[in-house]
Amino acid sequence: MALTLDYPDAYLARFCTDEREARAYADVDLLNTGNPFSTQWRDTLARLRCYIIACIENQAAPDDLFTSKLKSYRSEFDSAYGQAVAAADAAADSPNSALFFAIPIERA
Repeated sequence: MALTLDYPDAYLARFCTDEREARAYADVDLLNTGNPFSTQWRDTLARLRCYIIACIENQAAPDDLFTSKLKSYRSEFDSAYGQAVAAADAAADSPNSALFFAIPIERA
C-alpha cells in the first residue's frame, strides 16, 4: 500500500510509513468529535500527526533533531487543530448547511 499524503519535510518523509500514516488518520478521526473536518484539514492534521509519531518513535536523546522537530510539529499541530475546528464549525453554520431555514419577509 502506498502513502496517501505527500510529506514535504525531506528529513522526516522517509520515516512516514503506511502504518504511521494510518495511525495518524485514526488519531485525527478520534479528535474530530464535533462537526466533520474538511478533507483538506483532515489531511493536514494527519500529515502533522504522522510527523509527530515519527519523531516520538525515533528520538534517541533529549537534544537530537527529532526532539527539535517534535516540538515544532506539536506546536504546528495545535495551531492547525484549532483552525480546523473553527473551519468545521463555520462550515456547519454556513447558509449552505442542511440546518439553515429561510423565513420569508413580507411588507405590510
